[in-house]
Amino acid sequence: MAYPWANVFILIMGGLSLLTGFLGLMGSSPDWAIAFHLHRVSGFALVALLFWKGRNVLIPLTSKVRWKRRPALLLGSIAIFLLLLAALALGIGWSHGGYFAYLRISGVSWHIYLSLFLSPFVVWHTVAHSWTLRPRFWVERRSFLRLAGLSVAGLALWRAGELAADALELPGENRRFTGSYERGSFGGNGFPTTSWLNDDPAPVDRDTWRLNVSGMVRHDMVFELTHLARSRERVTAVLDCTGGWHSTQEWEGIPLKKILESAGVESGAGSVTVRSVTGYQRRFSLTEADQYLLATHVGGEPISHGHGFPVRLVAPGKRGFEWVKWVDSVNVNDTGKWWQPPVPLT
Repeated sequence: MAYPWANVFILIMGGLSLLTGFLGLMGSSPDWAIAFHLHRVSGFALVALLFWKGRNVLIPLTSKVRWKRRPALLLGSIAIFLLLLAALALGIGWSHGGYFAYLRISGVSWHIYLSLFLSPFVVWHTVAHSWTLRPRFWVERRSFLRLAGLSVAGLALWRAGELAADALELPGENRRFTGSYERGSFGGNGFPTTSWLNDDPAPVDRDTWRLNVSGMVRHDMVFELTHLARSRERVTAVLDCTGGWHSTQEWEGIPLKKILESAGVESGAGSVTVRSVTGYQRRFSLTEADQYLLATHVGGEPISHGHGFPVRLVAPGKRGFEWVKWVDSVNVNDTGKWWQPPVPLT
């Protein structure tokens, strides 16, 4: 193999890209921007690595001996290389070409799914070829310089792409720092309807629906929809979906803080769980919960079923999967907000 180190750096840059991509999915406030920037730098560093990785793949194709000895390994290498190309192309296409979807799945979601699928095979491929590296590879000065050079190349390619997008007025110049594109802002229920893990309950009966408040509160309480509608407040907030779109809307409803004050939060409480009729739930710190809204209206219209009727959580600064829909209960916990998976598993 002409460039055995290329596999190792693909694993390093790919790992950094996965980590920063995951961190980027966790929040939509500007405080998370550094994760997105590092994701783009590591992604373009992988693009730079394709020059050496491509030669590693193409050179063995002309060797009959290698095809006879290790055909499965060669075919695996080719497949991994093509999948890597596809994942990078999807990411770059999304960043500059604008919103697109296939089979009702957005381009950025395909980029995520393909990258996750590819990860274990990249690890396997790197391990399979690690025998070609000298033991001192990990402490050689040239290894550090290569890694630094790739990082600089990734940064340069990313910035060059951004400048080109601006100069050519490509759709990507209008994306949010999260990579999301604007869809249906200030249009009431007209923005896209999506659900984490395809939650799709039957329509909720407004007459029988109740909001139950329990846990570490002085008084368990039950609210009807008419109770929530008596003291509506309005907030403008951006819903930023991990599916690659964002929408700014005027939401109306009752602040979660007022609900908790009515029930009386006990000392020692550590977090608040907001739960859907489907069983889907997310947990927040008390400080965060004080900033959130249980919305019954959007853009002056009652929230539609697809958007969470009769009540959905509005959580500014959180990604869309934290905005629980079809809310039917609020529970105050004696444990912290971190006592849950970083992304919902059910």
